[in-house]
Amino acid sequence: MKKRIITIVLVCILAGGAVTGAVFGIKHYQKNKLVADVMSVSSLNWGYWGDSMESEGMVTNDASQNVYPESNQIIKEVYVEEGQEVKEGDPLMAYDVTSLQLSLEVKKLAVQSANDKLAVTNKELERLKKTTPVSENTQNQVTQPEEPAFTLPQLTQNNDAYNYISPEALPYNASDAAQNGAALGSAANPYRYLCEENGYVTGSFINALVNGELPLDSADGDIWVVLEIREGNSKDGELMSSWTMSPSTLAGCEENTRWDIMTKQQIQNEETQIQPDVQPEQTQNNASETVYTKEELDKAIQDKERELKKLDLDKRKAELELKDLEESATDGVVHAKINGVVKKVGDPKNLPNDGSAFLTVSGSEGLYVKGDISELMLDKVKVGQTVTATSWQSGMTFTAQITEIDTYPDDSNSYYGDGNPNASYYAYMAYIDDPTGLTNGEYLSLTIDTSDEEMASSGIYLETAYVRQEDGRYYVMKDEDGVLKKQYVTTGKIISGGSGIEITSGLSEDDSIAFPYGKTAQEGVKTQPSDGMMY
Repeated sequence: MKKRIITIVLVCILAGGAVTGAVFGIKHYQKNKLVADVMSVSSLNWGYWGDSMESEGMVTNDASQNVYPESNQIIKEVYVEEGQEVKEGDPLMAYDVTSLQLSLEVKKLAVQSANDKLAVTNKELERLKKTTPVSENTQNQVTQPEEPAFTLPQLTQNNDAYNYISPEALPYNASDAAQNGAALGSAANPYRYLCEENGYVTGSFINALVNGELPLDSADGDIWVVLEIREGNSKDGELMSSWTMSPSTLAGCEENTRWDIMTKQQIQNEETQIQPDVQPEQTQNNASETVYTKEELDKAIQDKERELKKLDLDKRKAELELKDLEESATDGVVHAKINGVVKKVGDPKNLPNDGSAFLTVSGSEGLYVKGDISELMLDKVKVGQTVTATSWQSGMTFTAQITEIDTYPDDSNSYYGDGNPNASYYAYMAYIDDPTGLTNGEYLSLTIDTSDEEMASSGIYLETAYVRQEDGRYYVMKDEDGVLKKQYVTTGKIISGGSGIEITSGLSEDDSIAFPYGKTAQEGVKTQPSDGMMY
């Protein structure tokens, strides 16, 4: 009986093996019959010549130019009057150059301050992203140490320099007269404090400046100070480092904090070692750092990213305002940007304080189109650049020239195009050279070509359909010795709205690849050259 059972089992095993072998043989036979078409990478390479910016806009005949002087700018002369016709390039008005220089200094400081805040916030975000969250139970067990108190030493002077700057310190130029017409305490002639090389400024000084509690006066209202470090601790020594500040560039801080003048970073007090109840390996966080649960950490990162986006926008605004000021700072003259009629001229001695324009020029001839530019493309699009416009109704193509780009982003949220929906967009006006066939109110598709021969790349850019992803890694199906092989590659930038992808390593133009989808997209399948697209 046992022999019969053993015989039956052996027969089943042999039969199963035969079936398995047959199935494997059939699959192997079928795979050998498959042939994958391959093409050379050089023929599939798109290349890269830069991108274009696309949006939509409406034809209008009411283009206008508005001039908004700042409160500290003095208008020296107005060359036009209401109702007067002007041509592009005609002088409209002139600022007092000295007042423009003051505004220029203020804007430069604003840009510097914006860059500093952006750098600090970036570091804070990096620190958050490197933080390891803890569980709810662990968080409740961790004892957060208090910041140890720091006692300030006595305020002393070494030559002309203080050992640190506090509200009791005095500027070394307090008795100086106005310079070049600029009042002491203004952006062009700030109060100057001298500090030793290893010195610092206290939080109490910063708060006193922000709150207007320092015993200093300024004709401009906003007090500007410069904290300096000079060789030999002498006011006549060579400048080693400085920190320019005013209430408009600072925020309040803790009274007992100290800030390094060279790095503009807070100095951390020496920390006493406090051991938490939970062992360090359980939390993987330093006991002196803030402890987050996963939910708290995710929220903190999101909040910091939002703050970073706002600061980046503030920086871009400041840079645009600085650029506008620099363009007119040479002679102070503001020129007409469009052909039109002067619709409004204000009183130079009584500038508007309600946000309205001092001077307005309204377009009198021709047609304009209003479009939008992504903040990511602002450095590539300039006044005078050409826009290609296509009518939705007739399909006719027109050429327009950008005459004006807004300084501030458009808050209407009416952008329609192929750009990043999370970016801010700036409106621009473009003058249509020959508007024959267009009517006011007609909609157009707008394209700004930002390509540049200098941007041309000799790298490999493939259509994204030829590149697949597996476990976070990218690969192509490469021809190697007549059969397909999965070749992992390193990728770079995404182009053309996601249609193309850069290959930075793992593939050369001498290689050939197959379309990585379908039954022939398997390793080991034989290959043959193809003359056409493979899908």
